[in-house]
Amino acid sequence: MNQISFEDLFEEEKEKVEVAEVSKIPAPLSPLQKDILELIDSEEISALELCERLIRSGKIPDERFTTNKPKAYGQVCLILEGFVKEGKLIFIKNDEKRDRVYKLKEEVLDV
Repeated sequence: MNQISFEDLFEEEKEKVEVAEVSKIPAPLSPLQKDILELIDSEEISALELCERLIRSGKIPDERFTTNKPKAYGQVCLILEGFVKEGKLIFIKNDEKRDRVYKLKEEVLDV
């Protein structure tokens, strides 16, 4: 009878993780993600300012909460956070829960 040791279990997990990392293929950008990247032309940008630019250009609807914050603000922040995880942006600050500020990474600017 073959017995598996405790260490053998971890070896199998390491092999699975290595295979998963190799097979990671970046997903294609959505139209909104492309629009956001095109609008981030300055060193720093706030998520709220980005929403206003997207509304003015007709990329997102001008629907707002009673606080006057665009309803698409959460979606835009999720996309920006995704860019942070991908290494395209750096999160700078959270402006007292009213807004979030991001900055382009240097390497992205040089490309």
